[in-house]
Amino acid sequence: MRRSITFSSLTGILITLSGCGILTTGTIPAPANTPDYQAGYQDGCTTAHGDYTKNSELFKKNRDYYDGWFAGRSGCQGK
Repeated sequence: MRRSITFSSLTGILITLSGCGILTTGTIPAPANTPDYQAGYQDGCTTAHGDYTKNSELFKKNRDYYDGWFAGRSGCQGK
């Protein structure tokens, strides 16, 4: 009985994680395309082109801006 409960719990967890994309990619999916993410992406891209741009307050307090900034900086390097 205990073994079937453990198996059922494990199966449920695996299904949940695969739906999130964690099992297939190994990373947490990027945030939705929020205005803060887009602003961070633009600032990160500007930084990648040599003009350091960052809203320090948003960078410290807003995860979407933070993630967008790093995505922009890495996505725009060399372009």
